[in-house]
Amino acid sequence: MTASPAGGRAGDTGGAEAAVDALRLELAAAAEGMADVDVLRLAAQQAAVGVGGLAGLVHLAGPEENTLLLAAAAGLPARLAQAWERIPRVDSPALDGADTETMARREVTWSPPPLPPERCAGFPGGWETTVGVLSVPITAGGTPVGALSVLTSRVPDAARRVFLAGLARTTSRQLLRARRWRVALAPWWQEPARPRAVQPVRLGTWAWDLATGRLDIDQVAEEVIRGAGLSPDRWASRIDAWFSRVHPDDRPAVDAEAERALETDQLYAMEYRVVGEDGRISWMEARGKGEYDKAGRLARMTGTVLDITARRSQHEWLAGLLELHPEPIDVLDADNRVAWANRASRGMAAEKGTQIVGAVPWEALPGLRGRGLPQLVDRARTAPGSLAFLEMELPAEDHGASAYYQVRAVEVGGHVAVQRADVTEQRRAERAAAERTQRVADLNAALAMALETADVADAVTEHVLPLFGATGLVMHDQTGPGPRILGAVGYPEKFLTELKRLEHSSRPPVEITAMSTPQYVSSTEEFTRRWPRLESLARLGRKQAWAVLPLLVGEQRVGSCVISWADPRPFRAEERTLLKAVATFIAQALRNARLYEQTRARAERLQRELLPGELPGLVGVTAAARYRAAAGQDVGGDWYDTVPLPGGRVLAVIGDVMGHGLEQAIIMGIIRHAVLVMATLDMPAEDIMAHLGDVAARLERRTPDAPSYATALIVLYDPTAGSCRIVNAGHPPPLILRPDGQEPPRTLDVPPSPPLGVADDAAGVPSTVTQVDVEPGSVLILYTNGLLGADATHPGPLAEAATAYAAAHPGTGGRAPDTAWLEGLCQAIVTGSPTRRDDAALLVLSADRVPAGHIAAWDLPCAAESARSARALVTDRLAGWALTSLVDPLQLIVSELIGNTVRHASGLPDQNAQNSQNDQSHPSGMVRLRLLHLETRVVCEVYDGSEATPRVRHPALTDEFGRGLQLVALSSDGWGARYTEGGKCVWARLDISPVATAP
Repeated sequence: MTASPAGGRAGDTGGAEAAVDALRLELAAAAEGMADVDVLRLAAQQAAVGVGGLAGLVHLAGPEENTLLLAAAAGLPARLAQAWERIPRVDSPALDGADTETMARREVTWSPPPLPPERCAGFPGGWETTVGVLSVPITAGGTPVGALSVLTSRVPDAARRVFLAGLARTTSRQLLRARRWRVALAPWWQEPARPRAVQPVRLGTWAWDLATGRLDIDQVAEEVIRGAGLSPDRWASRIDAWFSRVHPDDRPAVDAEAERALETDQLYAMEYRVVGEDGRISWMEARGKGEYDKAGRLARMTGTVLDITARRSQHEWLAGLLELHPEPIDVLDADNRVAWANRASRGMAAEKGTQIVGAVPWEALPGLRGRGLPQLVDRARTAPGSLAFLEMELPAEDHGASAYYQVRAVEVGGHVAVQRADVTEQRRAERAAAERTQRVADLNAALAMALETADVADAVTEHVLPLFGATGLVMHDQTGPGPRILGAVGYPEKFLTELKRLEHSSRPPVEITAMSTPQYVSSTEEFTRRWPRLESLARLGRKQAWAVLPLLVGEQRVGSCVISWADPRPFRAEERTLLKAVATFIAQALRNARLYEQTRARAERLQRELLPGELPGLVGVTAAARYRAAAGQDVGGDWYDTVPLPGGRVLAVIGDVMGHGLEQAIIMGIIRHAVLVMATLDMPAEDIMAHLGDVAARLERRTPDAPSYATALIVLYDPTAGSCRIVNAGHPPPLILRPDGQEPPRTLDVPPSPPLGVADDAAGVPSTVTQVDVEPGSVLILYTNGLLGADATHPGPLAEAATAYAAAHPGTGGRAPDTAWLEGLCQAIVTGSPTRRDDAALLVLSADRVPAGHIAAWDLPCAAESARSARALVTDRLAGWALTSLVDPLQLIVSELIGNTVRHASGLPDQNAQNSQNDQSHPSGMVRLRLLHLETRVVCEVYDGSEATPRVRHPALTDEFGRGLQLVALSSDGWGARYTEGGKCVWARLDISPVATAP
């Protein structure tokens, strides 16, 4: 258990604490006859002990406004108490402790640690972090005059707060009785209220002889009577004459009050009206007291008389002012019944068929029930003289708009005055302003999110019309060569057709689109006066008010916006200001959207130029591809390409420059074009990859702040053999889908080499080449990791999408899938990869074979006589292919190629002779001749065992040799050479003319 807040032992019961608290309060109440300083000192002592605190303080309001002065202290040395001598009355307890907040809130207040630095002067170190202040107000006549406070390191519980509040009430009562006030010595709270400026009062005296009825008056009373319109000469100093002038409505009360005073020997006091001889009514205040003769009999009554007509007239004027006040005012008695109500309140009750006077308002008027009025009256009674506020909503009985009232209540003299002010229009205006502000914020948010000009037009048509209550809008974009309509809403089709016709005519409506300042047209008549040429257009639009807003950014015109209304409309100043502001917002958004579109168009064009575009026709391969930019990007570093090579071979490549943006796109373009250059040279796949690594390394050295980390995958497919040579530089391995599509795609086992441009111990080592045989009709799937989603190391989602597509679209009987099937596969894979955090590329290849009947190959001795044999073989094969028109040029080509091989190269080993252990093999080796019929061309290839590259020479006229390759170049449609594993291949191509037929 914890210690008692009052300092008691652990385990003390609540009853014991309460008994001790009661004794302390009795001690404080027994301070009769003590001086005020002693009362305050006793209160500080009892407070410190009762709360279990360190010190007690009493502050009182000083002569300076908003200042509290230390009046008594207990438990603090004088040196430490100096920090608490003067405290400004501010609202922040964090600055000046709980005392000032207590004065404002009139309740027990706890201000937790730390203490303000200025209150800790001279205190031991650490006090400011452990000591708080508990305070309660001290009042005089219900008015706060000071605060009783305790410095304590314990958080006070509810019992300590109740005790301190009771001690403050006892101290407040004792303080008023501490001593009677004396001039210049009494504390200010005992001083009487300062009198107003003294004004002279004409007070007359009178004496009424009860036996004779004579009424004697002095000179002042005579002036009072005369001022009331009565002539003293004509009433013969008789009491009856005076009473005869009393207003008939007041006479019964005057007589009754006089009789009561005489019978009870009490003071006679009465205010009543008298009627002058001229009919003027005056108010008199009469006071008197009976006097007795020596025999003890009641002989006369003497007193004073005062003309109070001016005062009563003022009161009646004030009462009339409240009576005629347009807002309902009710005065409630102690039972919350209406003792008085003004005309507005009575009229409101009469409309409801009830009487408000004498009734409880929230009972007499059902609409006031449950609106918080009883609680408002209670709050007013607890703080006499202070206003209590309440705002309530009264729903309309006919389900119309609700009414709003601000109710004020104040307690004066035991009655509560309740005034209801109708603030419906104010609240509606505030609500309309709030809605307008929200609509402007929504418009700004929509414009901020708009990327394209169409998005800007959509945001404007969605938000601007409700903002201004408009019914039509036409928005033009003028950033191009001519105005174009971005958006139009609220107009018939005929109007839009005519508007477009005018814009493309020789006289476009520049009256509207070329304005440099806003134009506000309130009616059709004004429109006709301003722009008579467009009167027919206005009639088609069926509008009667327009706001023509130019959209300007600085000096640049970016467009125009015409907002229209179906009815005539006066444009107020605040509405014009808002329209101008909205036009500025729209202009900025439109310019930004236009800049974005231009930038994106350039980026898309760059991406199109960097990517291959339409894939070329390939031998034995059908290809389809997709590129998808990352979200929020227009360009990236992912790429792909297919390159047709001599002999019907196909080079397919895919790569990824890490990141996305313009820099990556530039690097990608350089690497891709390097592939094209090296493919043109017909280099082996591993050599191409090695050169790509050199290119990436040079790029990285040029841009050290933006490392060009890149991956690539090269697939070299030979449709004559159905084999692939695959080289991988850090790229995801390809997938292969079997022709029947019955099995999921299989990931090819392609060992990766280091990515391009990465320098490590393996630099300079040739890339690993993987040889894969491909069944006809198989589909190779090459991709970048942008399609893999969050799991960037496993192609599971991609394989699932391909499997689902293949199952839904069965193959064509083992034949290679066509372009449409591959395009559908690409779409399914891209759609199945929803993430767009990175750009992605996809290349799918359907592998087929060159028919065996279109391939002819012969091994000939590496000797001069083989040229004659080759010519015969070629002639025979061309005849079988019905291409006899190519016999002559191809005979010349094959003769020159075999002749050059025999003269300048070495033959291939005779594999047949080696396998059969035949010693009769040709000593110079063999020359392999291959003839390919590849759709629209015929290719002649000659293979030898030398790596010496042939080159075209320029012989002199007297030279015997050196003209063979020149003849080949002139006779063919293309020729070249490439390295093979055992030497080289020299080839020449002849394109098949559409008229090439057999004889």
